[in-house]
Amino acid sequence: MLVSIDSGRVKIFRGDGSSEVTLYLFGPGDTFGFMPFLDGRPYPAGAQALTAVDALVMPRAELLGAFERDPHIALTLVELLATRLREAFQRIERSSNPEVLPRVASALAALLPEGGPTKGLVLVELPVRAHELASAIDVVPESFSRAVTSLVKSGVLHRLGPRRFQVLDVARLRSAAHDPLTC
Repeated sequence: MLVSIDSGRVKIFRGDGSSEVTLYLFGPGDTFGFMPFLDGRPYPAGAQALTAVDALVMPRAELLGAFERDPHIALTLVELLATRLREAFQRIERSSNPEVLPRVASALAALLPEGGPTKGLVLVELPVRAHELASAIDVVPESFSRAVTSLVKSGVLHRLGPRRFQVLDVARLRSAAHDPLTC
């Protein structure tokens, strides 16, 4: 079954309740569930809605029928798969990068409201606990915390609570995702 999120956030994780690892955080516009569609086997991870979610869910048989009716739909899925594969390569590259700050800044920048303000009151709320987000971006929780503290000390963020931040400088946050020396 293929799932395309219209609104809300979903966490993809592996493991049982005692030792869970967050693999991905998906939001509006994201699609997941490719593997079961391709091979007919179960999805190799669990999914949990973090907020109310509106999504289009398409069973495998229905999607195969759509492919037969319009082969361009298959091309769209292949493009989505290529995007996901590129993201996987980027994750591997980031995990080999010893710089934690760019990964943390990139994850926080990805949570910025789309089309929202870049000045004034810009809020970011972590969709999961900090250690889960750290796990999703391949960072140990302590390093995640140090990177956030560095962004706070440099005037990029202001901590409002355990999972809430005001972004004081959106441009510098986005820049820190590529060049940690800009903070």
